[in-house]
Amino acid sequence: MKKEEFEQRLQAIIPRPSSETTATLYEMGLDALGEKGPQDILNAFDFIARHFDCEVLHGAYEIIRYGSAALPGELVAAAVFLQNGDTPEHMSQLAHNGHLMCFHCPKETGEASPLALCTIIEGGKTEEFFSMRFGEFEPDTVFSMAKEYANQRSITVSEALRCTAADGTVSADLFEAQKIIIDRWPEMTQALSDIFERCPAVAARVTFNVDQDSVTVELNPLWQESAKAQETKSMFREFAPEGMERYLAKSQQRKRAQKREER
Repeated sequence: MKKEEFEQRLQAIIPRPSSETTATLYEMGLDALGEKGPQDILNAFDFIARHFDCEVLHGAYEIIRYGSAALPGELVAAAVFLQNGDTPEHMSQLAHNGHLMCFHCPKETGEASPLALCTIIEGGKTEEFFSMRFGEFEPDTVFSMAKEYANQRSITVSEALRCTAADGTVSADLFEAQKIIIDRWPEMTQALSDIFERCPAVAARVTFNVDQDSVTVELNPLWQESAKAQETKSMFREFAPEGMERYLAKSQQRKRAQKREER
């Protein structure tokens, strides 16, 4: 991508662009990520513009002015913290220290957010985590696989869920990027929880209740509105045409059946 095209496209996203900052971001993208760097940066800012407040977008854009740039995946992580009241200067420091790494990096413009909160209730204890793969897995399926694995290995279902992949594979050898649940970053979990009701970046809250042997999915209405605005009724169509749509359809059927029984 040529510099002129990058500048035009980024300036169309950012509300108060600076030619100097935009040029610096372009050079950083090339230096850090090669030819695909500028496009990855555009993808990240497009994602932030559609899922976060305008001031958060501008704050993420200004991070590079404080000394250390944030890479595309780090930009989205920074946006979460900015939405929860943090500052661009602090985000620059976190990026410099490598504390924003390995977060969601949008693959294309127009992408719906795959970020979600994951709650596990087991033995009367509630644990909170987050996912970067919402829409890629069917909650009932992974819950069933995790319970089976936990029984075979004599571990808790919580432990099994935290080493479960989107396709239901359960293994202690999975890379973090393969797992549906991220349990290493409590500050991120808290920030996502804090912004859930006021930000479309958090798609849903998935609750695995081991004690009641149930799974519930609470979709964020703001996320749904954001997805519709992009002419995508849901991210399920993009990532898993059958999985989540089938799950929610079954959930609706169960609710209707329960209401009939109550009558």
